[in-house]
Amino acid sequence: MRIELLYDMPRLEEKIMIEALRASGVDVVLTNVDTRPLVIGEAESDLSLVRVVSMQKALYSATIRESSGTRAMNSSLTLMLCGDKILTLSKINSVGLRVPKTTVMLSPEPAELVFRQFPKPFVDKPPVGSWGRMVTLVRDLATWRSIVEHRSMMQSQQLRTHVIQEYVEGLGRDIRAIVIGSEFIGAVHRISSGDEWRTNVALGGKTAPLKADGEFVEMSLKAAEAVKGDFISVDILEDREGRLYLNEVNGVPEFKGFMEATGINVGELFVKYALRVAKR
Repeated sequence: MRIELLYDMPRLEEKIMIEALRASGVDVVLTNVDTRPLVIGEAESDLSLVRVVSMQKALYSATIRESSGTRAMNSSLTLMLCGDKILTLSKINSVGLRVPKTTVMLSPEPAELVFRQFPKPFVDKPPVGSWGRMVTLVRDLATWRSIVEHRSMMQSQQLRTHVIQEYVEGLGRDIRAIVIGSEFIGAVHRISSGDEWRTNVALGGKTAPLKADGEFVEMSLKAAEAVKGDFISVDILEDREGRLYLNEVNGVPEFKGFMEATGINVGELFVKYALRVAKR
């Protein structure tokens, strides 16, 4: 059996997966998509694990491998749904999961109307991106006009598009949960560290283990099913009244902070799941 791992920036997560794959005795193929061309219709392995950080590169990598009949994890469908916040929120809302109130602005023209009608403060972000980049908490009209003006000059329609969400005021933390297959692996609180409202570990946020019970478990499993995900993480917001809102689903999840907080070796669990699927 041959299993391929596709990547662009090898991180701790990918190194753990590579070690687990090699320990399993399978033939491991490592493909850096930045240094090696991918040929449509050609197979490199029985199964391709897509661990490419760039959303667009990950989607292309999965699609190309699927063109040969090879299964990709995650699939191109999952990566497409998870890689664009508009697609993610629309999909998970359609299956009955609570999401923050969201408005999408495709051009600058409705900007003044949006500001007048949307409760302040509100969160503005593009539909693509990670690590809290280009995410702004808008409190006043001057800030809003500046954001709209700058974003309107960007070349990509995705970066010119605005995802505008109600600000879910919580306790300076959110929930990050991981699902592999149809199994809930665990969850952590991501706690803001210095940033007023963002909890991203990449921005200095800390993690603490969270007992795996309650509504957020059901929400996570339902989200994974909605996007057909083999291996996803979900980000859940909690307001001051304890209401939960599913905010994002990640198709190439990072889990370093999760592992440090829980002691769960997520990379090994994913490899074990992948091997079971490959043997079917």
